[in-house]
Amino acid sequence: MNFTVEGLIDEISLVLVPIVDGASNSLTLFETSAHLQKTKPVNFFLKSVEKLDDGGLWMKYVINP
Repeated sequence: MNFTVEGLIDEISLVLVPIVDGASNSLTLFETSAHLQKTKPVNFFLKSVEKLDDGGLWMKYVINP
């Protein structure tokens, strides 16, 4: 099941922290798999940004209607 394709996601919230991990096996936000149906990309638009005390950013995006 793909939650985005099913229309179950209308907003995403990302926290970016100032930490670097150079590992080649680091996970990505959205993975694909050979057994999943290929879908069109989904566009999100920036709703808000909040600077966190540790220097990170909390970004909220809404789906393009």
